[in-house]
This record gives sequence, structure tokens and C-alpha cells, in this order.
Amino acid sequence: MTTHETDAERRLDADDERDDTSWWTTTWPLAKGDWLHLAIAFVSVIVVAVVLGELLTNWSGLDWIVQTDRDLAQDFADGRTATGNDLAHWGAFVADTPVKIVLSVMIAGLFLWRWKRWHEAVMVGLTLIFEATAFIIVTTIVQRPRPDVERLLDSPVNSSFPSGHVAAATVYAALAVIVFWHTRAIWARVLAVVIGVLVALTVAWARMYQGMHYLSDVVAGVVLGLVSIAICARILGPPPGAVARHDIERAAETSTGVTTP
Repeated sequence: MTTHETDAERRLDADDERDDTSWWTTTWPLAKGDWLHLAIAFVSVIVVAVVLGELLTNWSGLDWIVQTDRDLAQDFADGRTATGNDLAHWGAFVADTPVKIVLSVMIAGLFLWRWKRWHEAVMVGLTLIFEATAFIIVTTIVQRPRPDVERLLDSPVNSSFPSGHVAAATVYAALAVIVFWHTRAIWARVLAVVIGVLVALTVAWARMYQGMHYLSDVVAGVVLGLVSIAICARILGPPPGAVARHDIERAAETSTGVTTP
């Protein structure tokens, strides 16, 4: 083992030696130290998001952003049509909490069946849990009022920052990370990224159209979703046998001059 190996690489090497017949007990991808890293990252995300939310809500220095938010929210409300209302309903539907939970459980179950290990399923579930928990804490603390326009929906959460729907929609892009783990095919990678972007943008438009969020709320939701994916992917690392792992091994060989047997 070289000093250039990362914790993720050492964990992957250990995964390769496990017995496939007991994968449900031996392929858990998170070590004890990973939980500490997750906790530190989580607290950091909360602190930064709360500060940004409080600045938008209470600091006059960002009034130009707030005014832009209000003008755009009013423009959306003034330009509504029956067709647009229907499209917005279905556009936001994919990020509704029950829908996101059911889809995530189904996708995670499919991955467990396909690969007989926890790695990909944990990537799906962990990003969702990380994002959703961070959203709940931040929105509860910040309490930014929703846009002062007619809203097309009622919500038990009367806080606007950040957009939980948009953050949840962005977290679907965790599937793109899994695609990158398993193939170098350009078409597959591009398709995964394009779908992820379209889902997030569609939900962002729908939530603003419905009068539920300002532009800055949905931008914050996208950032929260992307940060959640980046943190979880970094801590988990690529699974055994993944294309991404082979790339790591080749990079290590090139930098050390040692060939992996």
C-alpha cells in the first residue's frame, strides 16, 4: 500500500476481499470515520445556508436581490394561464415528498438487486437524507416569508428559503454519479447529466410559477442539492469494479510507478 492511497481506495480494496454470499452484511460502504466526516460537512452546510438565508431575509445590503425576486414573482403570477397551471402542477410533482421517497426506495431496491451490494443504494438514499435534513433545519431557522402573490398551493411549511422541492429534484442527479461510476460511454453520461439538469430546471420553474418560491430560493435549492451529492460522492467513493475506480488505480500507478497486481 502506498502513501498515495486514499481512505476510499483502501476501503474499496477491502470490499474486493469480502464474501459475495454475505453481501448484505459485508458490503456496507461507510466506515466509522466517514460518519464523522459527514457530520462535519453537514454542520458546515447548515451554517453557510443559514447565514445566506438570514442575509437575504434581514440584511438591507441585499435589497436589490430581494426586489428582483419580488418583481419576478409578480411577473410569474401575472402571466399565469390554465395550461401553465397544469404544467406547473406536473412539473413540481416529481419532487413532492411522497413521490421522491417512493421513487428513491424503488431505485435503491433495483440497485441492490442488480449489484448485490449497498454502495449504489446508499448513494441514492444518503444524498436524499442529507439534503432533506439540511433543508428542514435551514428553513426552520431562517423563516423567510414566501412571495407575496397569490399562491396556487397550500403548504404546511410556510418558509421559503431554500426550496426543498428544487433541492430534492437536484438530488436526482446522484443517478448521474452512478452512471459515471459504471461507464465511460459519452452518450450515457451526457444523457444522465441532461436529464438531471432538465428535472431540476423544470421543478424550479414550476415552484416559482406557483408562487411558492423566489428565484434566490430555487438557486439555493439547486446549490444545496449539488453540494449534498458532492459530499456524499466524495465520502463514499466509487464502488468495487467501477470504471471510476480503475481510473483512480491507473492514476495512482502513474504517480508512483507501482503497478497494481
